[in-house]
Amino acid sequence: MKRTLRFTVCILLCFFVMSMPGWAEERQEGKGSEEKEKPVTLEEITVFGTPYINPVTPINTPFGTQYNLVTEEQIKEQNAYDFQSTLRDVPGVMFQSKNLMGSQTSHSIYVRGRGASHPSSDIVIQYDGVPRFGALFGQVLGDGIAVSTIGGVEVYKSPQPSRFGSGYAMINVLPKYLREEGREVIVDTSAGSHGTFSESLSGGVRQGPFDAYLSQSWASTDGHVDHSRAQQQNYYANMGYQINRIWNVRFLINHVESQTLAPMPEVTPTSTNGVSWPGAERYDTDTTFTTLTVAHQNEDVNGYLKAYWNDTDFDILQELKNGQRYGSGTGGLWSRQEITQNGIRAREDLALWTGGEIVAGVDMDWTALENTQRTYSGEAAAGINGGKAERLWDFPNTMILSPYVAVSQKIGTPEGFHVTPSAGFRYYRHNEFEDVSSPQAGLSAGYGNTDLHFNYARGVNYPSPVVLMNLVLEGSSVSDPGQYWKDLKPEVVDHYEVGLTHTWPETASLGATAFYDRGKDRFQAYMYGAIPTQFNDLIGRYEIRGLELTGTVTPLKNLELTAGATWMEVEARGSDGIERDKMPYTPSFQFQAGLNWKFLERFRLFMDVQHLRNVYSATSMRTATFNFSELTEANKLDNMTVANTRLSYRFDCETLRLKDSEAFLAVNNIFNTEYEYAKGYTMPGITVFAGVSLKFN
Repeated sequence: MKRTLRFTVCILLCFFVMSMPGWAEERQEGKGSEEKEKPVTLEEITVFGTPYINPVTPINTPFGTQYNLVTEEQIKEQNAYDFQSTLRDVPGVMFQSKNLMGSQTSHSIYVRGRGASHPSSDIVIQYDGVPRFGALFGQVLGDGIAVSTIGGVEVYKSPQPSRFGSGYAMINVLPKYLREEGREVIVDTSAGSHGTFSESLSGGVRQGPFDAYLSQSWASTDGHVDHSRAQQQNYYANMGYQINRIWNVRFLINHVESQTLAPMPEVTPTSTNGVSWPGAERYDTDTTFTTLTVAHQNEDVNGYLKAYWNDTDFDILQELKNGQRYGSGTGGLWSRQEITQNGIRAREDLALWTGGEIVAGVDMDWTALENTQRTYSGEAAAGINGGKAERLWDFPNTMILSPYVAVSQKIGTPEGFHVTPSAGFRYYRHNEFEDVSSPQAGLSAGYGNTDLHFNYARGVNYPSPVVLMNLVLEGSSVSDPGQYWKDLKPEVVDHYEVGLTHTWPETASLGATAFYDRGKDRFQAYMYGAIPTQFNDLIGRYEIRGLELTGTVTPLKNLELTAGATWMEVEARGSDGIERDKMPYTPSFQFQAGLNWKFLERFRLFMDVQHLRNVYSATSMRTATFNFSELTEANKLDNMTVANTRLSYRFDCETLRLKDSEAFLAVNNIFNTEYEYAKGYTMPGITVFAGVSLKFN
């Protein structure tokens, strides 16, 4: 790792030298005059950028669906130190945390009431369009994604088979790279409350057909309470080459090491299987991630072939309140999840006739998993460890193949009446679980700046292999685990959505979206107890009904106001027939608003606020029952309103070749609100951060 750090720093310093005044001129002086005057002809290169958009306003697709986009600039304005907090201004999305920075195991991001299941999260996390999450339990594992590598985040809040496969919602990180001709070096550093510090050194060049972007970053905090510190180090490279006007190739590699400590809860934890868990734990993430993409793009046909490899080790370490491991006894456990994900993604977008679009592709993903658990003391652990000091789960390798196709047809003109019908289909072939399929259908219609869309899609949620972990436990008495795997099928949800939007160009926009989810075939996990006689609930079901309103207004040229509100109600019934009207992390009302104001030419003020009402902290456990646990006042979090602000000053310095640099002051939780995302874990009060970003061009 030290060699990697030195290598990265040396390359970044080279970029820095190349960016300094006179570097290019000095190189030219060493050449002959004949070479100076020789003309150079480069092939035309088209660079595709992303238009300005805010996290509140959804973006319509040709298939009657929508998604939200958080840009790199907006992430900077939010002063986000970890992956989860980059999403705090997206309507219908919330996250859970127990400390100022970093995240813990299990679920931590929720989209329109989905994401609290354990094991097997309903939320898919992708990076550069391929999976990057905890494939064993389905955790988000946000500690493995560094903010300094994020060029944007796409949030798909409903099933969309033409865009992604297994999962009810998907969050895709767009990796950072230099999109315009030139070179730059960026030095970012900030510090603030509770010993929080971050730095990043990044450099990029785009010249002719070649571009490269390298980044190194470090972020850490002491935490706001005992045993809540966190740290992350990151090394990143993204390189591309434009072979000709149509074809290009891109290679990305990212290595991240992080550690997050979970503090002791304010309420003493209950025992599990006769063993009292300490409540204070440590989570270590070590991940190396790569993608290789060959893409082509022209007027009528564009697509790509992408291969990826993701190697992640995730450790859970039980610790005492003072941060020390268990030194004696049998209670302290250390668990390592070894995850290898690799696969191939291929996609083609075809515009073969006027107004028509065909999308066709295939996703092929392989996963290899292993989980090892040991005691710190080396002594046998009665009860939880079956009388052993170590136990091993060797899961079978899994493969899922999912081809898909979708077609849409635009009729009319954007300025007048227009309508776009669409339909799509995805098929899932799994080597362990039952094969299924998911259709989708959409219709968009409108006149001028008013649009109406309808959408239906079936979402498929495949279980991760951990749901049958006791079948593959070393020494298991089950001689043929395969006979049980084939009986477990994925759960599905039928999603219906209708939305209406209207825009006043460069002035304002309004949108309303109503959605309804109906789920069935909820699967059960065999993690302890007797082997279930069935693995899917044929009786139970769950429903989520919601309404989302969004709006933006620009009352002045350099002032933008945004707001989004989401109402949800749920109804869930297990095999016991008991109706529940509450589910974990499904707020009855959620509100987000923001202000972005540029004033006095160089100053920028950003403010945002999040309000959550009727949130219940719990986990939708899939173990040993199909039934939904009753959520009581003991699980209910206090209603919360959290406001944040950031003031920045932009400056240039021609002598040092500084452009679009800035100094900033940020204050989070400006009203010092006492709130929590998990029961018994109070979040930080008012916190203050300051920093500077130097951009050398």
